Amino acid sequence: MGIFWEIALDIMLPRACAHCREDLDRASGPLCRKCAGALPAPPEPACVRCAGHRRGASPFCADCVGRRFSCRLIRAAAAHSGPAASLIHAFKFRGSRPAAQAAGRSMAAALVLRPELSGFDALAAVPIHPRRERERGFNQAEIIAREIAAATGLPLLDALERARAGAPSWRMGRAERRAELSGAYAPREGAAALVAGKRVLIIDDVAATGTTLEACASALRSSGAVDAAGYAYARAGSLT
Repeated sequence: MGIFWEIALDIMLPRACAHCREDLDRASGPLCRKCAGALPAPPEPACVRCAGHRRGASPFCADCVGRRFSCRLIRAAAAHSGPAASLIHAFKFRGSRPAAQAAGRSMAAALVLRPELSGFDALAAVPIHPRRERERGFNQAEIIAREIAAATGLPLLDALERARAGAPSWRMGRAERRAELSGAYAPREGAAALVAGKRVLIIDDVAATGTTLEACASALRSSGAVDAAGYAYARAGSLT
């Protein structure tokens, strides 16, 4: 499409910010510059595993200390509120690929603020069931992960699959999520050759209870991954 057609479309069909609904210029992403610069940060200091409040000098919160997890730690680039929540709504419920790409670029930029997420060998996106992917048209976690892979040079491994469909987990409480996701994620055929001996960073759009990331980490470790951590665009509530 030529530049004159793009300008004409901007005039006839102006784009709006996913959060404040102000008109966007052609150079802007799904969020206007003001909203993109106002993403709510996750609270700090935080437990290295769940991002909850630490207990004294311990790196863990009271709920995580002494517990064993397949997903060693979970981090997010933003809190699930304000412009961040609007961007997520755009790609999850309005089918906006550019919104998912913008989330991935934001996460890649925020990695420098997360030294605990350095040193990983590869990325893996949280998979969705093929039926859900056909309905939405894409897996938002994969699009996000591709942006991070492009920025970091880390390979994106196709090592996980959603073994069975389920109800939308955001509607469930913590105990229901754990029951629903038990056995829902599995290593793909040949995953062991991809992840054996590697430290894998699992990418998702939203982390709520951490159940999804824990299930994916368990599947990766069963295939020989020596370490697994989770990195999401936004954190919703407590992950303990």
